[in-house]
Amino acid sequence: MKPTSFMASAIMLLVLPFYAQAQGRISPIPENPSTAPQIELDGTGIATLAFQNRKSTSGSATQFDFSDSSLMLGISQRLLKSGAVGSFVAGVTTTDQTESSSATSLLLSQLYLDYQNRSMDAYLGRNGVQTKLFDFPTLRGSDLNEFVNVLDPFSNGVITDESRYSDTAGIQWNHKLHYFMDLHLQHLLTTAAPYAGQTGINSYGVTLKYEAAPELTAISKVPFWGAGYERQTIGTAQGGASNILYGGIIYNIVPSPINRLDLRLQDIYSFSNGLSSISSVPDTFRAASNSVAASLRFLHQVQGMPGYEIALTGGYRSYNNFTHANTYALALTGTKRLGVGFDLITQYTFQHRESLYASALGVPKDESRIELGFVFNFENTFNPHIGPRRTLQNLQHQYIPE
Repeated sequence: MKPTSFMASAIMLLVLPFYAQAQGRISPIPENPSTAPQIELDGTGIATLAFQNRKSTSGSATQFDFSDSSLMLGISQRLLKSGAVGSFVAGVTTTDQTESSSATSLLLSQLYLDYQNRSMDAYLGRNGVQTKLFDFPTLRGSDLNEFVNVLDPFSNGVITDESRYSDTAGIQWNHKLHYFMDLHLQHLLTTAAPYAGQTGINSYGVTLKYEAAPELTAISKVPFWGAGYERQTIGTAQGGASNILYGGIIYNIVPSPINRLDLRLQDIYSFSNGLSSISSVPDTFRAASNSVAASLRFLHQVQGMPGYEIALTGGYRSYNNFTHANTYALALTGTKRLGVGFDLITQYTFQHRESLYASALGVPKDESRIELGFVFNFENTFNPHIGPRRTLQNLQHQYIPE
């Protein structure tokens, strides 16, 4: 063998083990391979035939109402830190009115990201307003709007749902998943002059809440109470900033997992806005006022599934600096479950407005409405393996509240 061949063979014998080891080495398999995210698809369809009677106008009218129908998608994933969950939610809802009376419009109601662990929840994006405490058993979340919701003073009022959603950044802490404190900043939707098109923070506040464990909601005497403070940064030309105190409680008069009778009571008191006159819908949202709402609800359940519900909800709103501006309303709601997620619903609503309030809204003093229709709910979860607190179902208005 030639010396050069012998040298080459020796080098190959030395290098070959390392070469083979390098060629055989592959990327290590992760000890915890990623899990496919949990995906939720949730929807609500509402269709009613409404008979509306407006005194002092041309008479009654019949219409189809598809508002508050919604479709939402939620994606959640476990994070590296034990017990932490990251979520993304997007959803749309149909509104009760539109700039064009010939169609029902869609409103982006949810588009936010959320980080949560056992003791903390941080969220950013479009969401329900953070001043909402609980649902009243009305058919839609916009029913009796001026009594049950903290109103948006930057909205022109064409779309009632603008008082129900906002762009929000906030953080919520909890103690043993029963006591909650929420600090938040909001951009309330801006469609009224002179704010139309403006962006930025125009509302901020804090909310404190107590919630009983979900499995004890029906049998606890007080399954929920909450209170909060909100400051809306209204311009001086529109009366100046508004301070709002609000609070509410749910009391089970007859606690029962089968035949439950409960009372819901809420008060919203706003002050410090100095408007000297009310002449438009936004003025009624901004002026200092007090709104009280209450409902009495009977719910019959069979094996944890709602059988039927009968509820009476009322509201009264008065203005601190104006006379002849009071208004009150009543809503009698009935629901009968026909099958899983499918209900027959009916609701009668009556509202009386004093002269100044009716004139500002451009509507008659007395108005009544009868609705009859169906509601369909569905929820489907793919790859279920986590249970985030901010689920799709508790983001929607519940006409059969828990």
